[in-house]
Amino acid sequence: MQKNEKNEFTKRLLTSLTNIGYQVNNISGITVEINKLFGEKSITSHAVRKWLTGQSLPIHSRMIRLADWLGVSPAWLRFGEGQMYKLTDQNVSNVSLNEDVNFQILFAKINSLSKDELQLVMNQIDLLIKIKRL
Repeated sequence: MQKNEKNEFTKRLLTSLTNIGYQVNNISGITVEINKLFGEKSITSHAVRKWLTGQSLPIHSRMIRLADWLGVSPAWLRFGEGQMYKLTDQNVSNVSLNEDVNFQILFAKINSLSKDELQLVMNQIDLLIKIKRL
């Protein structure tokens, strides 16, 4: 595996983490969040640091879960191929991802929220719409 391949993965991982609001220099915080994904098979901070510095790549199953958590396409995260963001909601499936980068970033951030956090965001959006109508 070429070092460049690992470095390119790292760039995409850092971009994705930044887009959903993580401080990329907070390796321990990122490790805690990642370990919520993997449950009993915990990941060490050392392993996460290696991903973030281009020294190694996650195994395939972890790559898939990381991509899901980050709200990005697994093929894009691993290889830089295809669309960066994946749309899973049928209501937005007709949106062209190339039309609005801000929508892509917003969708990735929303996709990373818990159910309770998502409900808070939806309540805020409803409030903004009501205010706008006044």
